[in-house]
Amino acid sequence: MSEEEEDENYVYSDEDELELEEEEEEVYAPPSHGRASEEGASSRGSTESAAMGGKRLQDGTYTLIERSEVEAAMLAKAREVSELLEVSASCAEVLLRYTGWSSERLMEQFLADPEKVSSRCGVDKWTGGCEGSTASSLDSDVALPPAPSGGLTCRICFLEVPASEALTAPCGHSFCGECYEGYLANKIDEGSSCVHATCPEDKCTTLVPPKLWQRALSGIPDKLAKYKTFRIDNFITFSKELRWCPAPNCGKVVRAGACVASVKCAPGGCGFSFCMKCGEEAHQPASCELVQQWAEKCQNESETANWILANTKRCPKCQTRIEKNQGCNHMSCSQCKHEFCWMCMGDWSEHGASTGGYYKCNKFDPLKATDEESDSARAKRELDRYLHYYKRYHGHDQAQKFAVKQLEATEKRMVELQESTHGSWIDVQFLKTANEMVIDCRRALKSTYIFGYYLDPSATKQRELFENLQEHLERFTETLSEMTEQPLETMDRTEVVNITRVTESFLHNLISGAESGLDVVPDAKDPTTKPTVAAS
Repeated sequence: MSEEEEDENYVYSDEDELELEEEEEEVYAPPSHGRASEEGASSRGSTESAAMGGKRLQDGTYTLIERSEVEAAMLAKAREVSELLEVSASCAEVLLRYTGWSSERLMEQFLADPEKVSSRCGVDKWTGGCEGSTASSLDSDVALPPAPSGGLTCRICFLEVPASEALTAPCGHSFCGECYEGYLANKIDEGSSCVHATCPEDKCTTLVPPKLWQRALSGIPDKLAKYKTFRIDNFITFSKELRWCPAPNCGKVVRAGACVASVKCAPGGCGFSFCMKCGEEAHQPASCELVQQWAEKCQNESETANWILANTKRCPKCQTRIEKNQGCNHMSCSQCKHEFCWMCMGDWSEHGASTGGYYKCNKFDPLKATDEESDSARAKRELDRYLHYYKRYHGHDQAQKFAVKQLEATEKRMVELQESTHGSWIDVQFLKTANEMVIDCRRALKSTYIFGYYLDPSATKQRELFENLQEHLERFTETLSEMTEQPLETMDRTEVVNITRVTESFLHNLISGAESGLDVVPDAKDPTTKPTVAAS
């Protein structure tokens, strides 16, 4: 949208304008946390890019790619390393897994002591180039030795089997095909660790090569497909620019350039928005570290918070939380001795026969919330502060879920609107766009209460600016949400389009402002945490 168009719709100014800085490139966690190190990511950039379209993505862009493209990139990387180390492609894949798919680390360690690295990876018995001295064709795989010509006794089921029905690993240990099939099928059921499955022989550390997997599971194609998926998943786990969409039953892969914080699995995907760094639902402006802290805090305190909200009220005089544990509505505060009515929160002296007696009250005037807190109880103040942010976080979370359900019914409403206005399908796209904007705003607002909870309390000016941006976005989100719920016959297309654009502008301003100029502090219970919100 041009600046002229935006000015026509809404003009916003503030004395405390934020100077937005260019977004810095994301620094990903080390392999131990499931993401690629900078070294590992840069080492394979050219090979991955060549296998996935032939060029790198521009910074700030992303796209959905097919699983076949990811597999091609993985195999290309394995073949590149196999040529450098003169090992088979299958062996190179295992060695790369050992170093988190970092060519540099692998080259350094393998060339220094190939036997030690091969032994640690379980490929020291593999033939076809895993000794670091024998060149092998890129098309060759690990050779499997034949079973004993006279047959054998399977060491799992202890049945006599002919050689034709036995399978032998590179280490020379043979088992019947049926037992090998069951063994590897169970490994698949255990999850992604199956890629590290070793020979069934007790204390044998030889890794089961891909060729043996294919032979053993030839009769169970779905298990074999899962094994291949786990191999690809390992490659994606350590890739800087690739990530599976975490939405259930999606299976799409997103490839993102540098400086991409969050992505949307679209077009052609499920539409779920998620963080490229941690894989959780998109959570800007809160950092991954803050989201993790908040999740842990909510897990420990949300049940308590919910119980407090449902079963306690504040004393109207001293604000102490009081539990009603008997049937009578006549309450007496244990702290200040103030007597009041549980139902209407009014002074008990005003109650009597005219209001229904002691067990029934018809005075339902709502009690206005107060921000006054008792300075005598630090723990109480902190709980109240947590409840403030938790209630609003939870409220936007519920509103987001409602908006998602509403989006599912949007296409039907679009068809109805198209028929009633005799317009084109493009003419009614504004309704879907508006619904999607509401979802994006609810998700962002939800995260702003995480961000706000950890915002440095001493940064008064920054907090005021942040809450000002937050307030504007909430106001326009509510307006847009109400518009999308209007009956079609009263809906004003131009007004919906304009409010959608203005709301998008406020969403951008809030996220950019929070990420470029506001400070947060770690949780007091975890002083070692280092949140990653940029400071101006």
